[in-house]
Amino acid sequence: MSLKIVVVDAGRLPRDVEFPPLDIPKYGWEEYPGLDAEGMAERCWRADVVVSFGEAISGDLLKKMHRLGLLITVGEACGRLDQAAAVAQGVELLAFPDSDCTDPDDAQDVCNRIVAAIEHYVSGGEADREQA
Repeated sequence: MSLKIVVVDAGRLPRDVEFPPLDIPKYGWEEYPGLDAEGMAERCWRADVVVSFGEAISGDLLKKMHRLGLLITVGEACGRLDQAAAVAQGVELLAFPDSDCTDPDDAQDVCNRIVAAIEHYVSGGEADREQA
């Protein structure tokens, strides 16, 4: 299984803050400095995981993300998400509401935690498939 991960607004991260590489066999990672709703619909329609640091994600936008399984929001993005629509669509949610990522150390910590969460999500999915 190949995983597609999209960070829709990586431009909000401080300079020199990076996501560490994932420890999974096959994935695609895309980072954009910032996408509006139209750009997200175009870039995320086949994404398995989407990460947002501030961009709003509406129910209409979520409907266009057909493969989305995990949505990670950080800081102000947590309050700009249609949580009910995400839950209704079966999307797992992970939020870091207290992180604003203006401090480089905090931002790097959040990036590290996001990668760990994605790895956990992937390993959990594989365990579920093996049990089926």
